[in-house]
Amino acid sequence: MVHGHKLAALGAAMAMMVASHGAQAGKADDTVVWATASEIDTVDLYYQNLREVVIIAHQVCDTLMHRNSKTNEYEPLLATSYKWVNDVTLDFTLRKGVKFHNGKPFGAEDVAYTFNHVSKPENGAVTQLVVDWVKNVDVLAEDKVRFHLNGPTPAALEFLSGVTPIYPKGHYDKAPEVPAAEGKKRRDWGAVLPICTGPYKITKFVPGQTVVMEKNPDYFTDGPKGTPRIGKLVFRTIADTEAQVAELMTGGIDWIWGVPKDNADQFARVPNLTVKQAPTMRLSFLSLDAAGRSGNNPLKDVRVRRAINYAIDRKAIASNLVGSAAEVMMAACYSSQFGCTADVPQYDYNPAKAKALLAEAGYPNGFSIPIYAYRDRSYTEAVIGYLRQVGINADLKFLQWRALRPILQTGKAELAHLSWGSQAINDASASVSNYFKQSTDDYAMDPQVKTWLDVADSSTDPATRKENYKKALTRIADQAYWVPLFSYARYYAYTSDLNFEPTPDELANFYASSWK
Repeated sequence: MVHGHKLAALGAAMAMMVASHGAQAGKADDTVVWATASEIDTVDLYYQNLREVVIIAHQVCDTLMHRNSKTNEYEPLLATSYKWVNDVTLDFTLRKGVKFHNGKPFGAEDVAYTFNHVSKPENGAVTQLVVDWVKNVDVLAEDKVRFHLNGPTPAALEFLSGVTPIYPKGHYDKAPEVPAAEGKKRRDWGAVLPICTGPYKITKFVPGQTVVMEKNPDYFTDGPKGTPRIGKLVFRTIADTEAQVAELMTGGIDWIWGVPKDNADQFARVPNLTVKQAPTMRLSFLSLDAAGRSGNNPLKDVRVRRAINYAIDRKAIASNLVGSAAEVMMAACYSSQFGCTADVPQYDYNPAKAKALLAEAGYPNGFSIPIYAYRDRSYTEAVIGYLRQVGINADLKFLQWRALRPILQTGKAELAHLSWGSQAINDASASVSNYFKQSTDDYAMDPQVKTWLDVADSSTDPATRKENYKKALTRIADQAYWVPLFSYARYYAYTSDLNFEPTPDELANFYASSWK
């Protein structure tokens, strides 16, 4: 939020904007400049799962299928059709006449190469769940491929409709070697700049600073993404929220998201800006080290974990800080995802009960613990305030994602305030299964939960899937492995010259936008 002299500066910028009514530079230059605080170290979606990279990948890359964000129907994109041969075999016929940004024709060998690389665990794709169901891919003809699956995967089309870009054969051959543990070296696959077939192509990338994308003049016209109409897209990292606001007001950038509620209310009075709020699939939650991966800590006691759940007024944070479109989370998944259910043990806001549980666990005076976070600092500070009221003193460790990620993966985070957008995958396997199947992201390490999720993720019977997701989600809630907080509601602020419609998947489909 903006306070004191920063609020005065914002007011002055707004007054200047209202008075000038000047044309936005973006439209004049046919360039949409958008900014967030995230520093991007790679734009390869397989090796970086930041939401900004997901957005960039959707502008630059194509996948076999496309999920319509309005209807949620699957539509062919780089494929023209598909056929289930059996529960573990899936065939695709591919679109002809498509070219990569470097002019190379697209075909079956590229699809096989991409998946046969990223599906190998040793190649270290960041979000394993989007590829670990693939055993291998065979080329049947120049325009036909066959996917062999490790097991029945009912969410296969969902994975193939937005988070699995296709690269040309040999794409990773020039990946550099970098130092690894014990004096060894590893290949840095994410260092290779993506070459794709999408509506835009990357023409400049400065890690941690900017990504420049220009319209692909050779993009096919009969696909579900349509023909891009804006000439250039530029992403910039602007770490300070107030600096983002100032540049939006003066025309330095054209689009920002995650606008604090107070700022959004003020932007709504500016004639040259459009402000919209939309619900999103992004979950906000606290990860609690129940398994003791970080060592012997208070969170190993279920009474402490339940106390933390009771200590936080999730509804107040959602309505006062996030916005009216935010939804209080009831379980470790997003409400619209297949298999998600709110019929699990619930924790109302009850600080007295939280204190009683802490005392019962041997902490009548509370305790101190670090809390790690990486985005939306004001939300984390609100959580810290509620914890302090019951005696838990949480010391904030606020880091960039690329610094926090290895801390999480190596089990060093006792308590972390995280968010997860499920890669825009509308299936519970993309949320609960990502965090509770004994991967490096799992701080519960509950074998019973994993067993239920394995069944839910692989069964072809919808009823069986729902039953087992419910069992897993119920135990996660009962044992308080997480503190589900809220689903995000994004405030978007952008120049009124831009035709832009936000969607719940947070994909910011600039390829479908245009100038007024």
